[in-house]
Amino acid sequence: MWRLKNELMREMLTTCVLNAIKFRYVLMDSWFASQENFEFILKKKKHFIAALKDNRLVALSREDKKQGRFVRISELDLADKQAVRGWLKGFEQEVLLGSAVRKCC
Repeated sequence: MWRLKNELMREMLTTCVLNAIKFRYVLMDSWFASQENFEFILKKKKHFIAALKDNRLVALSREDKKQGRFVRISELDLADKQAVRGWLKGFEQEVLLGSAVRKCC
């Protein structure tokens, strides 16, 4: 039977929870960073850390969200190690957004 990658991820997470593996966070790349997966993880009483694509839309205040004022993540000018609270378009929970930390050689 053919299953999608997101379905497989949710099955693996369910198995981990059923097997009582101790963890609090699910770390994922942008392939799995979807509203459906975020909600699934929260229902399992876990947290998530996810890479987001640059074109994802975020509101930086509750008022902006209510008014439909969203900006692309690529437009955020975050300093190194800076984080801001916001709301991803289509996802009801507040999230913490930070810039990627990249180390080179």
